[in-house]
Amino acid sequence: MKKSLFLFVFSLFLMAIPAFSASANVYEDEYEPNNSFAEAYDVGLWKYKTISATIHSESDKDYYKFYATKGEQLAIHLKNIPANTDYDLYLFKDAYGYPAVGSSERMGNQNEIIRLDVPETGRYIAVVMSKDGSYDGWGFYRLEFIDRMKSGAYTANLSPSSISSPGQGVVSPVAAVNLANASAIPEGATVKSVSAEGTIYPSLGHTYREVLNKEEGVWHTSVSGGTLFPDLKPELALPVKTTWNVRYYSLAWSSSTWRSPQLKINYQYDSTYGW
Repeated sequence: MKKSLFLFVFSLFLMAIPAFSASANVYEDEYEPNNSFAEAYDVGLWKYKTISATIHSESDKDYYKFYATKGEQLAIHLKNIPANTDYDLYLFKDAYGYPAVGSSERMGNQNEIIRLDVPETGRYIAVVMSKDGSYDGWGFYRLEFIDRMKSGAYTANLSPSSISSPGQGVVSPVAAVNLANASAIPEGATVKSVSAEGTIYPSLGHTYREVLNKEEGVWHTSVSGGTLFPDLKPELALPVKTTWNVRYYSLAWSSSTWRSPQLKINYQYDSTYGW
C-alpha cells in the first residue's frame, strides 16, 4: 500500500515538470520574439528601465526599442553576461536604414556600455547579440538604461588665508588649492559654475576677482563687485580635480585684503565613469 502511494505521488511530481525538447538548455524569455528591427520589443521611455533576458540560440538576437528626447544623457549597460559567452551591444536609430549610433564589443563576458548624448528626439534600438555564437539559454543577462549625469558641489579653502592688493589696478598675490586628490569629488567631474567667496575689506568699488583652472590656463574675471564668473560655462568641460588659483584687483585708490578666500564649485559627473 505504501509503495503504491509513493508511486502515485511520484507520478504526480513528474506530471508537474514541464516537458522540454532535447534542447533543454534553452529559455525563450518574455520579450520574445524580438529578433529583428521590425520585431523590436518596445520599452517605451528609457528612464530607469531594466531588462533581464537570455540569448537562447546561436542565431538569437535581442532588439529593444526605446524613446529618448534630444539633450538627454543616458547609458545603456549590459552586465551579468553568462560565463563562457561573449555578448556585444549595439545601438541604432529607428529610422530609414537603421543608421548605427554606437557599439560596445569587449572581449568575453565583460560588461558592455554605450553612452549616448541624444542628438535628436525619437526612437532608438539597442541590440544584444552573441559575437561568436556562444550562448547560455538559462543564463540571464541584465540590460540597464541609466540616467548617467549627476550633480554635486564642493567648497575649497585656499592658501594663504588672506591676500592683499594696494589698489589702483595692481593685482594681488595668488591663493591656491590643489584638488587633484580630493576624494569627495568624483573622478571625471567637470565644472558647471564657480563662485569665489570670502570677504574683501574694505568694500571698494570696481573690485574684480579672478580664477584660473590649471588645466585650462586662462584667467576668468568676475563682474565688478561680484563672486561669479559668467564665462565659466559647462560647455568648457573644465576638470574639477586640478589646481585652482585665485587673485583680485581693485581700481580704487585704497588698499584692501581678501580674507578666507574660498571657491564654491558646482560640478557634474558621469556616474558610469570608468565602467
